[in-house]
Amino acid sequence: MVVDFHVHCFPDSLALRAIPELAAAGGIQPYSDGTVSGLRRSMREAGVSLSVVQPVATRPQQVRVINAWAAEQEAIRRSSRQPEQLLFFGTLHPDLVDWRAEIGRIREDGLLGIKFHPDYQGFFVDEERMWPFYEALLQEGLIILFHAGEDAGFPPPVHCTPEGLARVLHRFPGGRIVAAHMGGYRCWEGVARHLVGKEIYFDTSFSFADLGAAGMARLIRAHGPRKVLFGTDSPWTGQKESLASIQGLDLPPGAEERILYRNAFSLLGFSTSPGA
Repeated sequence: MVVDFHVHCFPDSLALRAIPELAAAGGIQPYSDGTVSGLRRSMREAGVSLSVVQPVATRPQQVRVINAWAAEQEAIRRSSRQPEQLLFFGTLHPDLVDWRAEIGRIREDGLLGIKFHPDYQGFFVDEERMWPFYEALLQEGLIILFHAGEDAGFPPPVHCTPEGLARVLHRFPGGRIVAAHMGGYRCWEGVARHLVGKEIYFDTSFSFADLGAAGMARLIRAHGPRKVLFGTDSPWTGQKESLASIQGLDLPPGAEERILYRNAFSLLGFSTSPGA
């Protein structure tokens, strides 16, 4: 069993436009075409059983459309017996007027969490205007995943720093919060100083190339394998290649199994199967 906790895909018509634009902005080449079918092909080739899709609304008016599509895809997953399953999170935007109602719809539609991307969405992770969002989401039992650290497509400043995330954790202890990119891409000193060992999950997405195998293993050991989730940021890194990188790390006994699926199952509230 392998769970990829951090992937992206789009409706076919949008993927044809979005993937080339995002690739050009970030100066990176995609490993798949960003469609649902392309993601499933990647999963089959890599041996990934479940991928958690993390959508991002860059404008408030996109939120309802994206969440409706996510809910539709999630309904398909719950009624499907396909070997490669896609679980969809929802999205919010800090400038959305009726965001409380949208959280209610997200919960009613059975989505288990939401992703924030502070760079794309124009806010700093520890802004006080975001406190009501976080409080409402966590009270509803929803998981919050943050893009953390630098983004290849954006200049400074970093909108989600380890220091900022530490302030969020202090304000909302016990919340189910995930910091993508091992707590903060290319902010490794800040991750070590402010986040390592705290009650926050890291995902491994888009971090191997910068940390290297030794650095990745060292950070996983320091934070604790119980709080690390396998993630790829597909299509921006390859699922097959990322899985091989994890499997090649020098980790404590049992750590690989936890990272590849047990931690994700626990966070998502699954027992032994990703089925409904």
